[in-house]
Amino acid sequence: MDQEITGYFINFEHFYNTAPCGLLAFEIKGPIIYGNQTLLNWLGLTAEEIVNKKFADLLDRAGVMYYELFVQPILKMHREAKEIKLTIKTATGAFACFFNGVVTTDNTAGREIINALIFKLEDRQKYETELLLKRTQAEEEKQSKSKALQELSFHQAHLTRAPLANIMGLLTILEQIDHSNEEVKQIVAMLQESASELDRQVRTIVDKADLNI
Repeated sequence: MDQEITGYFINFEHFYNTAPCGLLAFEIKGPIIYGNQTLLNWLGLTAEEIVNKKFADLLDRAGVMYYELFVQPILKMHREAKEIKLTIKTATGAFACFFNGVVTTDNTAGREIINALIFKLEDRQKYETELLLKRTQAEEEKQSKSKALQELSFHQAHLTRAPLANIMGLLTILEQIDHSNEEVKQIVAMLQESASELDRQVRTIVDKADLNI
């Protein structure tokens, strides 16, 4: 690979600032040390403005309480916290996010620092909403087609029963006639059996369709 291209890809400062998630570091009970450009853009803050704040200052009121009562103790006890849903305030509103943080120790200053990732949920929620809508539409379409087929089966079965009843009536009359030809008797018996079986099948279709309409 070309050295110039390689150098571009390992430009970690560029990678850090253009990452598709928010990155920041802050003291566990102190100020924010730095945040990447992605996070600054979301917040509507400058690099100078963010270092004057604590992480809790970025959260809404409910988020502050949740962070102080639950997230901080988790970080202190387990040294990490994963996929904590919080709401972060911005210059123009707020957005939901997943907070992931790992506690590290700055040996030179003896400070506990949290390196955190902020994943914005706005696009994900939009995708999940669209996916749910498509699933609902597909289910409604499936139910509509199923109902249409049931109604078609019901009506077609009823249309079939009228001529079938006539055929069965004629076969009953033919059975009562004294046929000297044994072959004719067998044919009439076979027709009667077939007509009776068809009648049973039609009744079954009608009963099933009638229960679902």
